[in-house]
Amino acid sequence: MITIKEIANMLNVSTTTVSNVIHGKTKEVSPANVERIQKVLEEYDYMPNINARNLASKRSKIIGMVVKVNGRENPFKDQFFGELLGAVEDRVRSRGYNLMVYALNDVRQVQKFILSWNMDGLVTCGFVEGEITYLQERYKKPIVIIDDYDTNDLEHCINIRLEDKKAVYEMTKYVIGCGHKKIAFLADNNINLDHQRYLGFCQAMEEAGLSGGDENFLKICPGNGGGQNNLEELYERSFAYTAIICASDYYASMLLNALQDRGRKIPDEISITGFDDVEYASLVRPALTTVRQDIQEKGQVAVDMLVKMLEGKPEDAETLVVLPTQMIIRDSVKKINY
Repeated sequence: MITIKEIANMLNVSTTTVSNVIHGKTKEVSPANVERIQKVLEEYDYMPNINARNLASKRSKIIGMVVKVNGRENPFKDQFFGELLGAVEDRVRSRGYNLMVYALNDVRQVQKFILSWNMDGLVTCGFVEGEITYLQERYKKPIVIIDDYDTNDLEHCINIRLEDKKAVYEMTKYVIGCGHKKIAFLADNNINLDHQRYLGFCQAMEEAGLSGGDENFLKICPGNGGGQNNLEELYERSFAYTAIICASDYYASMLLNALQDRGRKIPDEISITGFDDVEYASLVRPALTTVRQDIQEKGQVAVDMLVKMLEGKPEDAETLVVLPTQMIIRDSVKKINY
């Protein structure tokens, strides 16, 4: 394989100039030389010796992404996680790092994963109370936490989340404004992220003088069958409501299909809303009224904040980043009159 020195001699430039182009430091090189060097790199299929470079810098240039499974067979079946992973991977690569992904049920499995690959930093998603603290105490490197409400001000940690409570509060107010009074909230748990969304639901219901207590919390069981194990029960319980507010588009779409398969008319008989605005929210029929979050931005910000810490710029990195949401009105909520 051609070497940096051979490329430099071929183009009559310094080895430093060639190295800068290889490692993405193109601001330090003239555009003409960047073009010449990149052409030679492509022509000779040049591959940098990553192991040698990492050994010299004592860094692996590997970022880990750990997703808590929480009873699901495969969390990436939910398009939210798929889009988030895609955004993280794209940003990690553009910043000159490599990504390792691990989906797990038990936080204690993470330590072996981290140590095996000598990771520089970690992005986590789906963890609950105490688990991030467990990681932080054992892993003294930077961690970016996505969608967690139980950890704040931990050393080497940055938290990225939404205004989840406010977003569902506003969605619930919209549904109430459409004339609905018998409304339920559906999620697969009532902790952390989903708990915040449930609190927003309860607040809006209480302000309207309606019941938003635990009796109106519908739990969908993810299970190995993607929630199939209690859809019949949810169908039976759906007759007590005119609207169901779901904690995700994944479950909203699943519920919508299950109810329609059993003969319920949506939104004529029952309205359904989601959260996330993933692609299939607009593809199901009726198209979902939902809360939009910018999943791409969430993944990109997570990586950017982590890289700031890795590159010794912690003063530029906030400890908490709260991203905005937007209500998207489509066809799955009906205006009714009592």
